[in-house]
Amino acid sequence: MRNIAPARALARRSRWYLQLAIILVVIGTFLAALGLFLFVIQLVPGPNPPGWYQAVRTLLLIAGVVVALAGIAAAIRALTRKTENDLALQTGNFLSQYLDERFTFIRNINPPGLAYIDAVLVGPPGALVFRILDNVGVFANEAANWLEQKPDGQWFPARISPTREAVEDIQHVRDFLGRHNLGDVPVYGIIVFTKEAPAVSVAVKEPVVPVSLLHSLVDNLRSNYLAKDRIPQEMVSAAVRRILEQ
Repeated sequence: MRNIAPARALARRSRWYLQLAIILVVIGTFLAALGLFLFVIQLVPGPNPPGWYQAVRTLLLIAGVVVALAGIAAAIRALTRKTENDLALQTGNFLSQYLDERFTFIRNINPPGLAYIDAVLVGPPGALVFRILDNVGVFANEAANWLEQKPDGQWFPARISPTREAVEDIQHVRDFLGRHNLGDVPVYGIIVFTKEAPAVSVAVKEPVVPVSLLHSLVDNLRSNYLAKDRIPQEMVSAAVRRILEQ
């Protein structure tokens, strides 16, 4: 099995942050300069400017500084952000021990106009979309709802919502493939927790999207995604090429 990441997606995400940073810095600098100008050059008559004038120039100065600082923060993020999804890499390395060369595990998927997707496994059974988490704790998933157990034994709505996110990712992949004449590729989804028991425990009842711990992932997939081949290898290759060319 190939375990790869499209370089274009990684570079594009960094460029997007840099472009955003430049825009914010320019806008912030302009606003701050305008505010300073109104402090230096009084545009209303009289020795003491009215309250609204003072408020406008002060707000312009403060807003400019805040926006410029946000731009600097975006630039720092672009230059220092990790270009690898370690959880997806870990999952791909695990799967590579069990799947043959007919399968390709693609990490860090970010087609233009779509949200970021952790990974997609493409093979003769179709495309399998991954939502990968490293959360620890005791969770319960029924349909699309998630609960988390606190140390005192009480259950509360979980801070995570992986089913909703996974469903969105699955639809994104279906739409993406459909736009490129690959609508016949069946698309499935899986939520994977990379931590092992007892660090994480998940009770599942009629889930909208299947849930698995990483160490039992292949066994769980054998009863659904890996149960049979559904598309020819030519279609598998075409789907992989299209995702990598995103």
